[in-house]
Amino acid sequence: MGSAVSAVGLVELFVAVLITGVSCVNAAPPVAAWRRSGEARFLLVSGANGFLALLGALWTWGQLPWNPPSWTPAPLPILAVTLLAVMLFLAATLWPRRA
Repeated sequence: MGSAVSAVGLVELFVAVLITGVSCVNAAPPVAAWRRSGEARFLLVSGANGFLALLGALWTWGQLPWNPPSWTPAPLPILAVTLLAVMLFLAATLWPRRA
């Protein structure tokens, strides 16, 4: 017996998956920069993206109908603010540096 999923629930699931995916992808370039330069700030940015990916994975789990713990779902406004932070991290990674 499947449960009905609301349209807002699908949007929340999509945003949570988007947070997870973009954070995972965005964690790799700072690691490569850290390996080249040895500067710890790149490792810190990668770690921040890794933890945002973990948070997104928890929120994704909270949106799925598999009896997640009560603390895993997140409302849409929190997901939207976190997605904005993830996109700013992505923009900072993709922004070309000055020569």
